[in-house]
Amino acid sequence: ARIFVETVYKSKVTEFMPIIGRFVALQYGAVAARVKGTVANIPVKVGTRVKMQDVLAKLDVGRLNIAKALARAKLKEAEGSLRAARAQLKLTGEELRRQKKLKGSAAFSKARLTDKRNEYAKFESQVAEKEAVVLSAKANLQMAEIDIKHAEIRAPYDGVVAERHVSIGNFVRVGDAVITLVDDSNLEVEANVPQSRLSSIIPGTRVRFHFGKGSVRDAVVRAIVPAEDSPTRTRSVRFVPDLTDRVSRRSLAANQSVTVEIPIAEEKDMTTVHKDAVIVNGQSYFVYVIEDGKAWRRNIVLGQAVADRFVIISGLKSGEIVATKGNEKLKPGKNVKIVKN
Repeated sequence: ARIFVETVYKSKVTEFMPIIGRFVALQYGAVAARVKGTVANIPVKVGTRVKMQDVLAKLDVGRLNIAKALARAKLKEAEGSLRAARAQLKLTGEELRRQKKLKGSAAFSKARLTDKRNEYAKFESQVAEKEAVVLSAKANLQMAEIDIKHAEIRAPYDGVVAERHVSIGNFVRVGDAVITLVDDSNLEVEANVPQSRLSSIIPGTRVRFHFGKGSVRDAVVRAIVPAEDSPTRTRSVRFVPDLTDRVSRRSLAANQSVTVEIPIAEEKDMTTVHKDAVIVNGQSYFVYVIEDGKAWRRNIVLGQAVADRFVIISGLKSGEIVATKGNEKLKPGKNVKIVKN
């Protein structure tokens, strides 16, 4: 029989504990109405992908346009009153200057000068009051314009519409949820880790996690949340996943389940064998060991998987040669010819 072989050797292995976690979106939640009004249009559906500032819904702006026109009219009225007050102040100021020039003449009256000074001060305060009214009217007009702008409810970030909370014709108040948006392009992994296992991970520790159909990626511990769940004695740990171009981010979803491998022991040398060498027999495993040009069946006990290898608990020793390809057709004691890679 022609076979391929490898020599069993020791690898540096870290023992892991699998923890069920999930993807969490960094930006997820309801987009609320910022003005009250009746929903006039909703151009998006559940599942629609939107970009930041895309319109999610529009409110009826009829009353808002009227409020804007009223604010503009109030501003014009206030500006007119201000112009009149300034003209009166200017006129009183000229009369005051004439009274001052009469000082030292027979026509000068100290009482009349005092009256003009008081009159000028009165009109000066009226101008200040009218200026404040104009500023208030301008602010009201700006608020009306802002309300009209906010009648278009826009996406605050790129994402996907996860839920619609209103329909056309519904009346919404300030703060009412309109659309729930989820940003599926910025995901982290969250897992509740037993408090007794936290000593083996610190921010910056690299771990592996599994998701989907056999996908495996690395992640880095970002933070350990300092709040413990008393019933389970676990703490929430956040991981930043390394999602390369090989993974389509659009195939991932918030709350999608993942399995995180948490290290529970220091790295140590352990005997490992390639997965191709292992043959399954019901609930047991065996390999073919090559000795003196013949294949001999050897039952083994496997430990954890490490990349494309298995840790050997018992049954093999480092340095032994095992068949990795062509081993499915072997029988104990059969002569073999080793094909070199």
